[in-house]
Parts: sequence; structure tokens; C-alpha cells
Amino acid sequence: MKTLKAVFVALVLAAMLVALYVSGVRNLEKLGLELFHQVVTKNLVKDQQELAGLTHFSLGLYRPELPYQFDKLYMMQESLGVKMSIVSYYQAWGDGREFEFQADVNENLDKGGFVPLITWEPWVSAFKQYSGQKPDSSLAIIAQGAFDGYVRAWARAAVVYGRPFFLRIGHEMSNPWYSWSVTYGNSPETYKAFWKRVHRIFREEGARNVAFVWNPYTPQDTACYPGNDYVDWIGLDIFNFGSLSEEGFWMDFYTVTKILYDAVKGYEKPIIVAEAGCAASGGNKNNWYRDMFHSLAVGNFPAIKGLVLFDTPIGVTPTGIPVDLGISSDSTVYSALDRKNMVQKLNITTNKKGELP
Repeated sequence: MKTLKAVFVALVLAAMLVALYVSGVRNLEKLGLELFHQVVTKNLVKDQQELAGLTHFSLGLYRPELPYQFDKLYMMQESLGVKMSIVSYYQAWGDGREFEFQADVNENLDKGGFVPLITWEPWVSAFKQYSGQKPDSSLAIIAQGAFDGYVRAWARAAVVYGRPFFLRIGHEMSNPWYSWSVTYGNSPETYKAFWKRVHRIFREEGARNVAFVWNPYTPQDTACYPGNDYVDWIGLDIFNFGSLSEEGFWMDFYTVTKILYDAVKGYEKPIIVAEAGCAASGGNKNNWYRDMFHSLAVGNFPAIKGLVLFDTPIGVTPTGIPVDLGISSDSTVYSALDRKNMVQKLNITTNKKGELP
């Protein structure tokens, strides 16, 4: 009996030693990976300031099928005779693989010569513990650190990616569509606290390649500006819904842009028009796009260094009316553009052939 008990104790001790050994190996492996991240990976990151230092005007595109299908993008490049520099897509916060940093997607964009513009939307209701709950004051939950682990994992993955990209987080902070807006009880102070916490975590992880884009909805959103130390670029969303708008009348690119541009130009940050689109209701859509590029080419808005065309046939006005904001589906838009001026005055990179059609 004593012999069996001794054997049993020996087996238990042996199992404990094996477990300790395996645990030690895992801890050593984890320690090694952490050391490699701190010493090597963080030092290989390219700084986001490269984006601000580009000498050419950056033209980009949003399409519903991007960043997975590129046929419309390539068609537009060919039709315009220019090279798209930026691909815009949207990604929500939440649990699961689809909400993680999409390393493969961004690697493919980089291989194609595109800079990602990721609109990162903090929908806390996409996390299981908050599923089905009202989004009231959701930014306070983030500002208090409830999602630090998620943000830190995202930041680390961004560091591993290493190349510069735009991150537009919590955009249009007074748009009632969004749970991070003031409509749901998120005060300007809470918004700034949320922004600064996310920014701090990214900087702690060494994500120097991330260009933080602060994007207002109205001039009054300047109350939510977190400060120049926490913002790299300012984004503007410029739309003309014509007779479908709340005002019910046509507004040219210059008029719509000047309202927001004047509110933010004093921050002296580079500006990107992160969304630009026009409906056909109440005016000439072709002329709107032509005048847009003309206004940029003559220097009406010198701080604007990039523009993303919002090309979708399934858009929606602020009041919820379906609207066609398609560009690639309408070849007459291209014919209205002064493409030579686009290239020469804005210094937009030409297509692979270096030709203008």
C-alpha cells in the first residue's frame, strides 16, 4: 500500500515538474516574443509623417466592395488617367476576427501601392457584454479603460504592419447616426478623453505609423477637438445632396467645403477630404465634380492634401433618403473633368502608362 502511495506521489510530482517545465518554456517563448517586439519590431515602423511629406496630391476611393474587389477602382484609374493613392474602408469595434486589425487586407493594399484609410467605428454594442444595450455615453466606457486590451491588440498589430496609414476614429462626432455622438450623451470632454486614451495606447505600443485623423461633422464639433498633440490630420466630409438635402437646394463644392475648412484651418494640420460625393438631384452632377477639382487646383484650400471620392450607388442622405452617389457607373462624370489640370496643378500621380486619356 505504501509502495502504491509512493508511486502515486512520484507520478504527481513528475506531472507537476512537467507542467512547470512546459509553463516555463511558454513563458520564455512569450518573453522572447515580447523582447523581439520591443527591440526589433517597434524600431522597424515607418513614421506616419511620411504621409504629410508627400509632394503629390493624394487621390483615393471608397467603394462598397473595397478592399476586396478592385475592378471599379482600376476602371476609374484608367478612365481618369491617374493613380489612386488611397483606399478607404470602414471597420467597427467588436468581438471576433472581423473586428481585429486586418493585416492581410492591409498587406495587399500596400503591395498594390495603396495607403489604407481605415474609418474605425467604436460601436461598443458589437461586444458581447454590451450586446443589445443602449449606446448612451458609450465613450465614457472606453475612456475609463474597459476596452484597453482590444485597443492595445489593435495597436500592436498596426506596429507589426509597420507602414503608414490613416486611422479615422470616432468620425462625425455630432452625427446622430452614431453611438459616439453627442446625441447619445457623449460630451465634448468625454470625447476628448476617449480620443486621448486610444492615442496614448497606440503611442505606448510604438505605432508611429498611424496617422490619427480627426473628422468633424459640423463647425461646432471643434468643441471636441482633442488638441494638436493628439491629431495628425483633419478629415472633412463634403457632400451635396441637392434637392434631397434638408435645405432642399444645390450646394457647390466650394461653398460646402469653406464652411468646415474655415472652422479647422487654424489648427494648421494637413487636411484630407475623407468623403466627397454628389447626388444628381437638383443640379448638374458632372459640373460639381469638375468644379471640385478646379477649386482645389487653383488653391482655394491649400491645406487640403488629399481627397477620397465616395463612389457608391447606395448612399443615404442625413435624413435617411436613399441616394445614388455613384461615379464609376457614370462615364459622363469623367468627360466633364479637366484631367490635365488635375495632374499638372494638383500634381496627382498619373496611371502606370503615364498618359492622360
